[in-house]
Amino acid sequence: MESLTKRIIAIVLIAVIGVSIGLGAWFFLAPGKDVYAWSADDCPGAPDDITKDQIIKVGIIGDTKRIQGEGALEGALLAAEEINSDGGVTVNGEKYYLGIVSENSDEANPILDTAVAVSAAKKLINYYKVKFASGSFRTEAALAYQDLWAKKKIVFWNTGAATSGLTQKVLDDYDKYKYYFQPSPQNTTALAINLISLIISTAALHTALAGGAYNVTRFSFMREDLAWTAGFAAIMIGALTNNTSFNLTYTGKDIAFPQDVGASELNAHWKTIDDAHTQIVIPIISGSAGLTFATTYGDYEPKCVPIGINVLAQDADFGKDTSNRSDYCVTLESVYETNKTSKTLPFWYAYIDKWDTSPIYTATGTYDSMYQLKWALEGAQSFKSDDVVTQLEKLKPGAGLEGAGGVGAYDASHSPVYGWPYAMGLAIQWYQGKKTLVPAVGLYPSDPYSTIAGKPPYGILLNTTPFQMPHWGIWKSW
Repeated sequence: MESLTKRIIAIVLIAVIGVSIGLGAWFFLAPGKDVYAWSADDCPGAPDDITKDQIIKVGIIGDTKRIQGEGALEGALLAAEEINSDGGVTVNGEKYYLGIVSENSDEANPILDTAVAVSAAKKLINYYKVKFASGSFRTEAALAYQDLWAKKKIVFWNTGAATSGLTQKVLDDYDKYKYYFQPSPQNTTALAINLISLIISTAALHTALAGGAYNVTRFSFMREDLAWTAGFAAIMIGALTNNTSFNLTYTGKDIAFPQDVGASELNAHWKTIDDAHTQIVIPIISGSAGLTFATTYGDYEPKCVPIGINVLAQDADFGKDTSNRSDYCVTLESVYETNKTSKTLPFWYAYIDKWDTSPIYTATGTYDSMYQLKWALEGAQSFKSDDVVTQLEKLKPGAGLEGAGGVGAYDASHSPVYGWPYAMGLAIQWYQGKKTLVPAVGLYPSDPYSTIAGKPPYGILLNTTPFQMPHWGIWKSW
């Protein structure tokens, strides 16, 4: 009876744990389920008869219940299917195939719990026994589990978080963090340079087109209340107001709001922005607030145009989800239906064909990271982490690996090398419910305005359309 009682108590405890932390607990606690059984089912495009020792174990971490992590997983799966279907990876004369598993880190949740993200990383390491990993999104989560990859010497491609502190660790403690790479996104400094160039060129162009009738110079910020957005805004203020090409005027309005901000609060902020006679509002938004931001912009019709970072605006359904009230909003994005590289259009069409939506930046990042993994393994002819790192460090300017999002090359911190044709954003504007690619002088070849139009190796970007100002106008005097 005592033994039976103990067993009942144990079952109850397991049930409570299962309810409180999710289904993952059952995998760890059930008998014989302490290690995942990899199979050909985890290797899209691979032959059905491959053996376990032919599987290259790759883990994808991200918020797979939201578009950020969903994109990361879908990009990796697409790349794995292509690589595996094309014969896999050859090391020392043997064939291997990419296996992909994922864990939901919930890190795009406005109410972030880094313990969930850490638990997801631990499961990839201890249960799935992954040898390589990619993904991430929120800086705070990425920092929370960064040391886990380092301790296990797992080569990790960060394809979601931009904060430069993540790759600064490679410089500060190379031996520990050398396994950490960031093929995309660009770090916050490079992203700011992208956006600064885009805003200055857009402001200067439309000031010139106005024939001196008014100057497009006044800017304000609307951003998530996060540490990285505050630093990002600070970088931009100095550069926009004091540069050698076209100085803008800061209104002093830097509005920070919670990630779960509501429409009524944002409408009040739009009044503040409009009262300051803002002409360009700079959003810095990575989460769900991006949808409310764009919807309320279309409702309020402030006399300004948004040009900034809004991750949700990369979603193919963004126009529909805002009932086209997102028209005129501009965001930086990794890829578009254009010839950024010779691999961009094939990736774009393959992704849409497979997933019935267009890719966001996290999808492009993991897609390219899987091809970097194949390249590094075959170049090193080794699965040892240190050998893979040594091979990846050969990706430098002039010796990069062409990917869908740009030519992959790293600096000493394992951050992406900045500038055309390496890492740079594309300016996407929503207009009449559709994404459009607009010119960005100095960022990429965008005839007829670009200062680098026609530069090799890829020439003028296809499908570029004129930038649109809101039909209700912007402030011309104050």
